Amino acid sequence: MPEMKTLLTCLAAALLLTGCARHYDMTLTSGMRVSYVTKPVLDRASGVYTYKDAAGRRRQIDSAHVVRIDPHSNRNLSKAYGQ
Repeated sequence: MPEMKTLLTCLAAALLLTGCARHYDMTLTSGMRVSYVTKPVLDRASGVYTYKDAAGRRRQIDSAHVVRIDPHSNRNLSKAYGQ
């Protein structure tokens, strides 16, 4: 019985942690969409968004090139590709 409690506790923790992982899609002025990025943080002094891409690399992009930032969903991707 203790094994079952441990298993359920681990499963509950895994579900909670995966629910906390948020990814975002950025639409750029060129029409390109950058997907699966961490929440972009704007440095107002420099006008640059900083985020991590899907591979975990830290990236920066000028805020003038960003049209829109949305929470990631498959629905957002299908709208971008006209489906």
